[in-house]
Amino acid sequence: MAKGRLNYNARPQHTNLAMDDTTHIEDRLSCLHAELGIPTGYGRDPVRPKFTEATDLADAGVSFLGLPQRLTPAALAAWLHMVQQAAGDGVRLLLVSGFRSVDYQADLIRRKLASGESIDEVLRVVAAPGFSEHHTGRAIDIAAPGSRPLTEEFEASDAFAWLAKNAESAGFSMSYPRGNAQGFIFEPWHWCYRENAAD
Repeated sequence: MAKGRLNYNARPQHTNLAMDDTTHIEDRLSCLHAELGIPTGYGRDPVRPKFTEATDLADAGVSFLGLPQRLTPAALAAWLHMVQQAAGDGVRLLLVSGFRSVDYQADLIRRKLASGESIDEVLRVVAAPGFSEHHTGRAIDIAAPGSRPLTEEFEASDAFAWLAKNAESAGFSMSYPRGNAQGFIFEPWHWCYRENAAD
C-alpha cells in the first residue's frame, strides 16, 4: 500500500467488544475516547446517535479492493438486490466497506492521528467509536468505476445519480447529506439500509 494511504478495512489491533455487557461497553468506550483525545461532550452538540455492534453478520464477499466485508443478512440481501437493479440500468455499484467494529473504528482514528491529523480534523470525517453507523452492519460505503473512493467526486458519478433516484425504493438512504444535523462532512458515498423502510 502506498505511503500515507489508509487501509479502511484492515484488521483492528484490538479485539472486539463483548456487546452483551452494557456497563463494560460504556467503560470501554470511555477509555477509548480518553485515549484518543475525543472530547467528553462528543455526541451531545451536535447530537449524534450511538450504535451497537451488530452480532448477526453475513459474508458480503470482498470489497473492490479485495478485502472481506460483512453486513447484516437483511442489509446484504437488499444490497445485492440493489446492485442487480443498478446493473440492469447499466450502472455499477462497488462495495468499499460495510461493518466496522468499535475497535476497528478506534484503530482507524489512531492511524489518522499517527499521520499527523488533529483529533478535531479526524472527527469531522470519522465518527468516534460507538457512534459509527458502520457498527450496525447496515451502512455501506459505495464507489463507482472512474471516481476515487470516499471523495466528493462520487457525487458526479452515474452511480450516485442512480442511487439518488432509486436507493430509497431499495431501502437505502444517504446518511450524511450536505449540512447534515450530525455535523459530518458531506458523504455522498455513505448509504444505510433502513430495516423498516419497506414496512
